[in-house]
Amino acid sequence: MVSDDKCALRRALRARRRQLSLDVVRAAGTAVRVQVRLLLVAHPAAALLAYLATENEIPTDGIIADCVQARREMYLPSTTPVPRFVCWQPGDRLQPGPGGVLEPHGGLPLPGQRCAIALIPLVGWADDGTRLGRGAGFYDRVFATGSSGILRLGLAYEFQRCDYLPRDPWDVPMDYIITEQRIVRCGAGEVLRSESLQKGGLRLC
Repeated sequence: MVSDDKCALRRALRARRRQLSLDVVRAAGTAVRVQVRLLLVAHPAAALLAYLATENEIPTDGIIADCVQARREMYLPSTTPVPRFVCWQPGDRLQPGPGGVLEPHGGLPLPGQRCAIALIPLVGWADDGTRLGRGAGFYDRVFATGSSGILRLGLAYEFQRCDYLPRDPWDVPMDYIITEQRIVRCGAGEVLRSESLQKGGLRLC
């Protein structure tokens, strides 16, 4: 059962995010794109698991464009017939999913044990990697099994950081949090600099 405190925090953080101006959202998206680009160049993975931003989430359109140009495999969340990631490219057909979020119409599922980087939207986050999402549980179910080769990157704003978030047994933690200001190695409280990325400071597979 989800606690009332967790639900109240989710509502408050979503409300604050909805109030962000377009300029603030675009600036944050540009800053996060630069951080992700450094990471992808330093450690090219076979595939990128992305999302299409909604409700002023950190934009991913620029990151997706970078990966298309680099001819990297691209996957998006799909809830039909079961929660999973399916292959997608810009221009492919999309359809409304739960909550009105657009998702691919069909598409081949992500092969098991594929080395990949996953970009995951956050409502709230803590330094230990605990993620507060929308509450539907999509990412927890998808990453519960068969995700050992997937590096989980939570994309968020600095204001969404919480000193503490309760973690339920089914919650899958993030490996890193990327905000408009920094990259945080979850659990270690370490802020990664561009120099460490360029030297290969992360291991994906």
